[in-house]
Amino acid sequence: MYTQPVFQPDGSGDCHSLMRTYPLATVVAMTELGLDANLLPLEWVAQGVHGQLRGHIAREHTLRAVYEGAQVLAVFQSPNAYISPRWYVNGQRSGRLAPSWNYAAVQARGAIRFTDDIEWMHAHLQALTRLQEEYRALPWSLQDASPSFVEDAARRLVGFEIDIDHLSGKRFLSQQRTAEDRHSLVKHLLLEQAGAARDVAAMINP
Repeated sequence: MYTQPVFQPDGSGDCHSLMRTYPLATVVAMTELGLDANLLPLEWVAQGVHGQLRGHIAREHTLRAVYEGAQVLAVFQSPNAYISPRWYVNGQRSGRLAPSWNYAAVQARGAIRFTDDIEWMHAHLQALTRLQEEYRALPWSLQDASPSFVEDAARRLVGFEIDIDHLSGKRFLSQQRTAEDRHSLVKHLLLEQAGAARDVAAMINP
């Protein structure tokens, strides 16, 4: 992923945080039919240099066509928002302005391997659910479902792990602009109808 130093995250910790906060990733793999891309929720685990990603798919899923050990790419992305040139205070004075887009993203690449271990699947589903439910007033867990239903569902799935060997991130959040410009962006984004715009406003460092 192309990025300039000013837009690079502050170390791998920022990348890990984004992956955990926005776990629905686009997983891209090469198959016999060409490139295949799927949106899949992934669990990040602190293992190895960059960590490990764990996910699950239905047994008939197209990702099963990928051979064991193939390189795959997982792309994680935060909410994003269009930035109007009219929002730049200093830009209006200089005329040096153009439409832009603010976002944060992470790319994780590594070799995929599949697992058919039912205990692994139970632990993975519990961890993935816990991450999304832990801050809720009444968190739901797998124990709230029928044991037979969970068992049947788990057996219909195949797990996979990706040991991350390359990790890169980008925080394109108007860091190159003045504090006055960034304050203006936040003010205008908070007025937008789209909820994603307000989420992006919270990400900008004024």
